[in-house]
Amino acid sequence: MPRMSNGRHPHFMSPQFWYSSLPEALAAARDSNRSVLVQLGRMSCGGCRALVEKVVAKEEIHEYLDQHYVCLAQDLDKLDPDVQALLTPLVGLERTPYCLYVSSDGRVVHHSSGGRPPAVFLTELIEGVSRDR
Repeated sequence: MPRMSNGRHPHFMSPQFWYSSLPEALAAARDSNRSVLVQLGRMSCGGCRALVEKVVAKEEIHEYLDQHYVCLAQDLDKLDPDVQALLTPLVGLERTPYCLYVSSDGRVVHHSSGGRPPAVFLTELIEGVSRDR
C-alpha cells in the first residue's frame, strides 16, 4: 500500500511539494495534465542535496516544476517496487542524483544522472515535457 505524501522531501529542505509514492504521483499528474519528475538520491550525496536545496529552490525552476510536473522523491536505498521497475531497463545512470522524467501514464520519456547547474536542469525539464506530449 503506498504511503501518503506529507509533501516534504525525505532528506532535504525544499520549497517543492514532493510525493512519496509513484501511484500517488501518477494519479496527481493525470488529474492535473502534468508529467512526473522522479528524483532519486541518498541523504549522504552532496549532489543530491545541491539539486534539491539549490537548483530546485531557484524561483524559475520551482515555478516551472509547479506548472509542468508532479514531483516524487525516493531514497535509492529504500526504493518502492514501482519506482524500481522504472529503473530496471535504463542504462546510463551512473552518478547520483538520478532524475526520471515520466509521462502521466507511467512511461520514462527521459532520464539523467549526476549534478548539473540550474540552466542545464531547466533544459532537461523542458525536454522531458516535450517528449511527454
